[in-house]
Amino acid sequence: MKSLSVNTVIEKNKLGGGEPFLICMEVDIKDGDTIVETLRIVRNNEDIEYQGNVYAAYPFDLNLNAEAGAIPRVTVTARDITRAIQGRLQNYKGVVGSDVRLFVVNAGNLAQPPEITEFFVITSTSTSGYDISIELGAENTLALPFPRRRQMRDRCNWKYKSAECGYTGALSSCDLSLQGDNGCAQHSNTLNFGGFPGIRSNGARYG
Repeated sequence: MKSLSVNTVIEKNKLGGGEPFLICMEVDIKDGDTIVETLRIVRNNEDIEYQGNVYAAYPFDLNLNAEAGAIPRVTVTARDITRAIQGRLQNYKGVVGSDVRLFVVNAGNLAQPPEITEFFVITSTSTSGYDISIELGAENTLALPFPRRRQMRDRCNWKYKSAECGYTGALSSCDLSLQGDNGCAQHSNTLNFGGFPGIRSNGARYG
């Protein structure tokens, strides 16, 4: 999956309606350390289905604040007439600390992977009337575990039904194994298994 500069995401956001690019946003809303809901919206005039998930049409805008010597910050602004997002902000302490995935898809070919993908963390939120503003910052690399990804022989690293997992079928759960009773083989999805079956059974790698 491609990961390009957020500047390119912003430029895609400014393209006219004749260009077949859509900005999608996923927010893993957290209550403490627990993800209670994944909010999926798309900057479009109608809902879309992408990789097995429905993205609700929502009129948001993106703005980049890139000061010299500072980490770039992105502001998401929107007019929340239904107060659907404001309700979540109130219930979960502004959803500060929640993980955000911004990506661009080609509206003319929703079967292909995202053109651009960027990851952020919500650093602050504010509301005024129907207007909302959400500040996105880069991940704090000092707070990330190292090594970040453990390579295991028999366990998949991917979140079930995520873009990396790629499964879009009817089964509602997965035990994240390769050959288990409810694993990748049972889902006919072994090509996307996120583990490392080539590792010897008495070892593990980190990287």
